[in-house]
Amino acid sequence: MELNLDPTSPVPLYLQMVEQVRNLIAIGSLRPGDRLPPVRDLAARARVNRNTAARAVQRLEQDGLVQARVGQGTYILDRPGQIDPQVRDQAVDDLMDRVVREAATLGVPLEELGWRFSRRVEAFRTIRLEGGAS
Repeated sequence: MELNLDPTSPVPLYLQMVEQVRNLIAIGSLRPGDRLPPVRDLAARARVNRNTAARAVQRLEQDGLVQARVGQGTYILDRPGQIDPQVRDQAVDDLMDRVVREAATLGVPLEELGWRFSRRVEAFRTIRLEGGAS
């Protein structure tokens, strides 16, 4: 699990961590039952203080995305029944915002981004209808 934080961002580092884990859950890179790395490892990967990583994990637990099990670790909860719709919506909005920002950095006009996104959604629908993705 890779976390890329921006220390120059006005968004606190722990919230950047929360956003990125939410996004990994939303896109299926982290699945229900997956174990998060220990706080010490999360802190090392994100290059932050352990307290910052612990705060992020605590927030994820408050949001109903993970569950800490004493002596066993922290695990991703089942998504459909566990994720608050507002949390899910925020994760999707965060993903979309990131795509728009990165596309703008690459010089992609917003109109082009719109039709490209629509094309990808249609391709995904086709794959799902053919039974190739869940």
